Formats: sequence, structure tokens, C-alpha cells
Amino acid sequence: MSASLLLCAAPAANAVPDFGSAGSSGSADGHLELTYVNSVTVPTGTPFDGVPIGGLSGIDYDAQRGEYVAISDNRGEQGPVRYYSLRLPLDQAGRLTTAEFTGQTALLDTTQAPFAPKTADTESIRYLPGSDSLLYTSEGSARIGLPGFVRETARDGRFLRDYALPEAYTPKVAPPSGFRDNLGFEAMTVDRTGSTITAAGENALAQDGPAISDQVGSRSRFLRLDRATGAGRGEFVYEVDPIRLAPGEPFNPVSSVNGIGEILAIGDSDYLVLERNVSAAGGFSVRIYRTGVHGAENVAGRAALNGTERTMRKELVFDFAAAGVSPECIEGITWGPTRPDGTRTLVLVADDNFGIAGKTTFHLLTVGH
Repeated sequence: MSASLLLCAAPAANAVPDFGSAGSSGSADGHLELTYVNSVTVPTGTPFDGVPIGGLSGIDYDAQRGEYVAISDNRGEQGPVRYYSLRLPLDQAGRLTTAEFTGQTALLDTTQAPFAPKTADTESIRYLPGSDSLLYTSEGSARIGLPGFVRETARDGRFLRDYALPEAYTPKVAPPSGFRDNLGFEAMTVDRTGSTITAAGENALAQDGPAISDQVGSRSRFLRLDRATGAGRGEFVYEVDPIRLAPGEPFNPVSSVNGIGEILAIGDSDYLVLERNVSAAGGFSVRIYRTGVHGAENVAGRAALNGTERTMRKELVFDFAAAGVSPECIEGITWGPTRPDGTRTLVLVADDNFGIAGKTTFHLLTVGH
């Protein structure tokens, strides 16, 4: 399997949140009821600009442009490290009709050159409100000591800036610390105003707790950064669920994992968290939780967690299994357009892992009350 497979108490107000108009914006007001609408799939191997569409690991929507961006987690081995521009039109019934890819942009490294193969593992992408630039993440590669990053880029792929990250996140062999391999910055979001960036690892830092299993979950850190200055705005601990296995399936740490696939801001302190689970016998399963930093302990500056921290509370708001829908390998989520009937949507994207496992699939959910 490809690397991408290694993976709060909500207010009770009875109102639909005001999610804003662009990017990963939202409001903390209102209880969320998510309902599945439909999905569209791009055939595996579909070419665009000479390389196959694939590895889509993050997505964001700009309502003003009526356009999405989606990033590929290709490491420069199936075409350039890149993001796509696309449209996902809705019909009069408010259902997805097709995926129209309109552009492909190669991302450039800090020297303004194309990434060399295996020097980035790009996972999440967001518009930056009030600007014409984008933000994206890389998991890096712990096996070779390559750190991840949170990076701003121009729309044409030019490097603009990196955000300084706490030393605790840097992968080190002895003693083991930092992100575990393939479990780094899979997830990132920006609040409505564009003032706060939040990035989260799939699982715990090596020094923060044991590796995830079917018996124990994993304590991921949510890192909040000031968009303008890069200063830290706190770190908070989110408890990822233990791995779910098929009945009678033995645990295999190579083929089984659960982790944060993506996060999405709701206002300035709450988030939707997409937990993606996979096992050899059970395949993919995906749940969406609501969480928030209020009441959680700020662990900023701690080299390691001790296990007694007050974690972010979480509430299950959607389960693809309960909805009877096969999710595929979902790795991206964004606020989507308003449907003709006035309801707001969420759009999710699944990674096809370039034909190894899963399909490039876009899912549409509605948000109600």
C-alpha cells in the first residue's frame, strides 16, 4: 500500500451555522447534522496534462471563484509534485454531476525549482482568505530524517514562505521523537478570517505515546499558528480512536491504521475531524467528528506528553458505514457550495493511491439541523 494509507462538546443550539463564503471558513454556532447526497468517481489512470490524475489528498473550495483546488500526494514519482484546479458542478437537484479538471500547477521548492523525487509528501491544501496565495503541507519522511512543513505558495507554484515549527515535531532516531513515518502533517485548515492556521498529525509524535493499535488510540497534536507572524497560538491534544478491525481479523501494524485524514475549521476554535481507518480485511471506513480547543489543555512548548493532559472533547457527527456508503480512501474535506434549496454542503475527496487501493471519488454531504 502507498504511504498515504498509513494513516468536544458541540453547542446544542438548533441553528444551521453561518459558514462564510470562501475557503475553509465556518461558524461555531449550531449542531451539525450531515446527510449523504451522492458521489462521482474519476476512472483510475485518467490523464491530465500528460500525467494521471491521482493521489488526491486535500481539497478546498473558493465560492467567489466557484472553483476547487486539490493537492496530490505524489512524491514527484508520478509526474511533478502538484495541485489541480477543478470544478464540481451541481445539478438542479443539488447533486454532484461530474469532476471538471481545469488546471495543473507544479509546486516549487525553496529554491524555486521543481521538487526532486521523494523530497516532499504533500497532503493538505487551503486557500488563504484575503490573498491570492495557497497554503499546503508535507508529511516529510521520518525514515530519512526529512521534516514536514507548512508552506505558503503563490497560485503559480512559487515558494513564498515556510512557517517555523516546534522542535518536538522534527523526526529523530535516537531517542525516537517527532512524527512517525507517514503519520505527519496530513491535515491542515485555516479559519474564516485567515488569521489562524491549524495543522495536525495523523497520529502521535513518537515521544508522546505508543503507536496506535486496535487496543489503544493515538494522541495527535493540533498546532495553531498566527498566519501573519507565524507565532504559536497553542497546541492541543486530540485522541484518535483505536483501529477498527473486521470481526476475527488479527491486528497487523503494517496493513491496519486509523488516523486523522483532514481537519476543517468551524469558526475560530472548533473543527471537523475526518478519521480514516483501514485494515486488510475490513477495507476503508471513515468517521467525521466535531471537536474544539475550549476546555482542552494547552501543551505548547512541551517536548513530550505525559498522558495526563486534558484532551479535546469529540462528538461523532457522521459515519459512512452507518450511512451505508463505501467511502474509499477519503483524505480531504472542505465546505462546498450552497445547493439550489439553500442548504450548505461539504465536499470530500478520496485518494486512489495511483491504482494501488481506492478510487478518486468526490462525495457530497449536506449540512442541516
